Formats: sequence, structure tokens, C-alpha cells
Amino acid sequence: MSAGRVRLPNFRNLRTYRIDLLLILAGIIVLAGFSVFQQIILSTGVSVDLHLLGVPLDDVYIHARYAANLLHGFGYSFRPGYTLTADTSPLWVLLIAIGGLFTSRLELVAIVFSMLAYLMLGPGVYRVARDVFGFAEGHARLAGLAAVLSSRLAWSGTSGMETALAALLMLLVVEEHARSRNRNVLRAREGIWLGLALLLRPEFMFVALTLIVDWVIAATRRRANVAVAPIAITLAFVIASPMFLLPLIMRGSLISHSSVVQGAGISFIPNLAYLWFALKILTSNNAIIFAFLIAGIWLLSHKPQYYLLYIIALGLPLLQAFIAPQFRHHGRYFFPILPLIIILGIAAWQEIEQRMHPQAIIRIVAVTLISLAGVFETGRWAMIEAESVRNINDQHLAAVGWLRQNMLPTDTLAVDDVGAIGYFSHKPIIDLTGLMTPSLWSLQHNQDSVWGAARTMGANLFVIYRRLNPPFYADHKDSLVLQQEFRVRLPLASSADTTMSIYRVKGPNGR
Repeated sequence: MSAGRVRLPNFRNLRTYRIDLLLILAGIIVLAGFSVFQQIILSTGVSVDLHLLGVPLDDVYIHARYAANLLHGFGYSFRPGYTLTADTSPLWVLLIAIGGLFTSRLELVAIVFSMLAYLMLGPGVYRVARDVFGFAEGHARLAGLAAVLSSRLAWSGTSGMETALAALLMLLVVEEHARSRNRNVLRAREGIWLGLALLLRPEFMFVALTLIVDWVIAATRRRANVAVAPIAITLAFVIASPMFLLPLIMRGSLISHSSVVQGAGISFIPNLAYLWFALKILTSNNAIIFAFLIAGIWLLSHKPQYYLLYIIALGLPLLQAFIAPQFRHHGRYFFPILPLIIILGIAAWQEIEQRMHPQAIIRIVAVTLISLAGVFETGRWAMIEAESVRNINDQHLAAVGWLRQNMLPTDTLAVDDVGAIGYFSHKPIIDLTGLMTPSLWSLQHNQDSVWGAARTMGANLFVIYRRLNPPFYADHKDSLVLQQEFRVRLPLASSADTTMSIYRVKGPNGR
């Protein structure tokens, strides 16, 4: 290089990823908006345990406690050394534990990982729509923007839960399968993505079975090359093996203890209330895209590449109506299908444009409505997330603060919600719901038996919701002395009660 000549950086690669970077920037703006809403809603009275950002669900602290125990060599456990399948996301626990090598604030690690997963969804949907499903550039960009402005995905990105990562893995699994089907050749990497997805959430079992059936059909009808199927299946099983082996070893069943507590079971009649619940969520996430999705059932019927997406996107909530429908956590158990919903909805809109050639003003109106629907709903969910964080702060973290100051070394603690209390207090805890104390699960039908068993274990300090299991408090209130109450500022985020109460047992030394 001649003297005095300065070599300018090559920005060609940056230009190649310009749209991806813009979508990431848009995602960062959304996350910043959620953070601002949190600070506004929290206002005063913030717990000393809430650093930078809070979480909207107590379950984040369960993941964090599992991760802390795993990191310190205590195995896959909530109570150190007692292996228990009360956390159905081993991969998420492992990731948080890895983050724990750099900081002890594992709840913040969970939030950062969920944010990173969310930020990858916009570019991911854009690339998959354009490169795999052949969207025109403008429609692919619209799909990416719709993913960024997907209210439930944005909520997932700040939740500290594994939901955003599950949505990302759903996208990656479908992308790999679609690419392989286009080549008519199964590739081993599909097994890797499926294994990771299964290790993250058990709902991916439905996806795995769907893809297997699709490959069987492809092999028999189109003579697809599935020679690596044994390798792909082995990879998926080996990677996902903790999901199956832990409950098998601990319970003699493939169903985790957490799934049992949450009502896992099969019904031959669908839960219609759950189907209505799922329909409302999918519609409200972006009403315009969902309307296009429904229209696409007819409009895209001549394009087989979308069949599998429809089966997964509509099949998962339908299957959940038969197997353990969960109304908890805003319906987050089917949020991972949202990237597929977006791709299908925009694909239907693109098909409408190609068939009908609407005037420019109509195209502008449609794009504007899609964007505004996303903006308004995402803004609403920023408020929902902030209110949920405030309620966790006002109840769970406030209870932690009280226990630190007032719990005696001789006290034995029994609680209804174990997450934050178990994570921050580092005390042995009896879980009255039976999630972390399995011996109490079989007694839930008789709250007098739960009381008796907890007392036998030494419980003399109770952190409960009076309305969660009314007989528990009503039948034993004469034995309890109220110590403190923590009320939420409505709207209610907890599924249990507006008031968390701490009671001490009457008698000498509170025992």
C-alpha cells in the first residue's frame, strides 16, 4: 500500500444485511419501549431485588433457581441435590446456567437471552419468507416488520421466559424442513434443530411427529432421499434425551412432574373454552394478518409448500385443546406458532395482490393497517407486561424482603408460589401446591391433608393466597396469626389472588 493512502472499510456486507439490521433496530426500539413502560408503571416502592428490569412471571425465578443449582453442581433441581422434573425447559435452564458464569443475576441473564431471541425473529422471518418461500422483497420486509410488531412475541422478548427462543426454534425447524423438502433430501441438521426444540419445550413433540409423517409421505410418493433418517433421529433423541430420561428415571414416566401438576391428560372432547381463548389471542395479535391467514386456507390451497405451516400453526392449539389446555401466562404455550401465522398471512396477501392487482392506494392501506394493528397491540402489551412486573414486585419480591428481615433461623417455610422466594431467600421451602414438593401433590384434593403434611414437615411460617385453595385457610385460620399482607395494584397479574399473606402458626415460638 502506498504511503498516505487510507483503505476505507468495505461496507458491502453491511449493505447486504441492511434490512436485517433495520429490523433489529426496530426490535431494540420496541424493547426500549417496554422498558420505559416498566419504569413508569413501577414508579416508587421498587424492591431492592429488582435490578434494571423485572420479570412478569414468577416462573422466571424457578428457571433461575434450577440454573443456579445446576451451575453449582447440585443437579437438575429446585432444592439443591433433589432432582425433580418440575421445570419443563432443560435447554433454557442450561443457557441461564452458562450465563451464570459471568454474573450472579440469573434473572437478568434470562431477560437478556429472551431479548436476543426476539431480536432475531424479525430478520429470521424476513429471510425465511424471502429465501425459502419466495416472497417478493417488499412482502418479505413486511413479514419481518410484522414479527417485530407482534405483541406476544415482544412480550416474550422481555419476559425472561423461553417463549421467544421457542418461536425462533420453530422458525429454524420449519426453515430447515422446507429447504430439505425443496431439495427432496433429508439432512441431518433437521434432527439437530428438532432436538434443541424438544429440549426447550415438550410441545415440539407435535412438530416432530408432523415432520416425520411428512418425510414418510415424501419418501413413498416422491421418492425423497431419507437415507440419513437414522442419523437425524438419533441426533434429535440424543440432544433431547434429558427431556425424556429425567422424568423416566425420577417418575418412571415420560411425563414430567410439572406437566402432571399443570393437568397433563388426554380428553376425547376438545376444551371449547380453550379454543375460543386461543382464537381470541391469535386474532388480536394482529387482526389483519389473521384475516389474511384464514383467507389463505383457500387462496394458498394450490401451493403445497404452505400445507405444513398450516398444519403446525392451527394444529398445535387444536391439539392442546385435547391435551392439557393451559390458560396460564396469557396462552404463551402456543406463541411459538406466531412466526408461522405471520408468514402465512403475508403469503395470502401477496397472493391477493398477484391475482387481483389492487390499486396502489389499497396496497398502501393494507400495509398501513397491518403495521398499525401491530403497533397498537404491541403498545397494549407493553402496558400488560409492565403491570405484571409491578405485581411481581409488589407481592413476590416484597415477601422476599419481609422474610429476610423477619424469618427466624428455626422457621420452616411453606409457600404457594415458590419462584422468587426460593430464588432469593436460599431457604428450604415446602411447596404447598405440590410442584416442588411432590409428596403434597397427591393430597391436593384434601387441603386438610396438605396442612397436616406440611405441619409434619415442620412448617410454621406460611406464605399463601387465601383464595387459591380456600379450605386451606378457612379450616386452619384459628391456628394462624397474620404477619403481613402484600396487595397488588390492579389489574391482577397473578392467577391466584390480589393479596399474598404471611402467617405464623400460633403457639410457643410460633410453632
